[in-house]
Amino acid sequence: MLRIAIVEDNPKDSAHLLSCLQRFAKANQMEIETEVFANALRFLQEYKGEFNVIFMDIDMPMMNGMEAARSLRKVDPHVVLIFVTALAKFALNGYEVDAFDFIVKPVQENFLSAKMKRVIKKLSSEQRVKVLIRSREKTVSVFADEIIYVDIYNHVLTFHTEQGNYETRGSMKDVTETLDGNNFVLCNKSYVVNLRHVQMVEGDDVIMTGGEKLPISRPRKKEFMQHIADYYSNKRTNMR
Repeated sequence: MLRIAIVEDNPKDSAHLLSCLQRFAKANQMEIETEVFANALRFLQEYKGEFNVIFMDIDMPMMNGMEAARSLRKVDPHVVLIFVTALAKFALNGYEVDAFDFIVKPVQENFLSAKMKRVIKKLSSEQRVKVLIRSREKTVSVFADEIIYVDIYNHVLTFHTEQGNYETRGSMKDVTETLDGNNFVLCNKSYVVNLRHVQMVEGDDVIMTGGEKLPISRPRKKEFMQHIADYYSNKRTNMR
């Protein structure tokens, strides 16, 4: 399933793009889910990191597409962003916000098809899970494989990532459900670690790649060690 957002103030243009995307999906036997936003402010207010691809008009009232893209990148630096515009010269500034590409209005199906095939190839090669972390000050999007470990203290979760640490309120149950299936394992009730970032186990401690030493609880040690063994066994199998 590919989730696509169309941010476009012109109903005719958004309807045409939506129709083109639906025909592309049908021709390529793939499922897509689309949502149209009539202005950039509403899109940003409702954005939860749920889209794989965003088609963004540049010339819009209240907030233009380039301004919206700058705000978007503060929250989600990874999502595929494609500008749709009648003024191609403005789209050339897309490198400022790491735009994947641009399409000139009126959208032609053959050009859209070629760009969508590139998008699918990019997303298929990455196959990375994004996690949205919301704090009182800001919301950030990180890839799950960039999270080293998560700890909890007084209902405050701290995500220790390759880019830095981010705090949010929640429960360890929320974290384990969100990261389930992505090589994250509890070493005790207060820490969930990414097996990708485990450097070694020393006695009753697990040493992470950043040098952090985290305690493994005795009731969890046997299961934890089995998870590590399974992880490296699968890794060796996939390398063959």
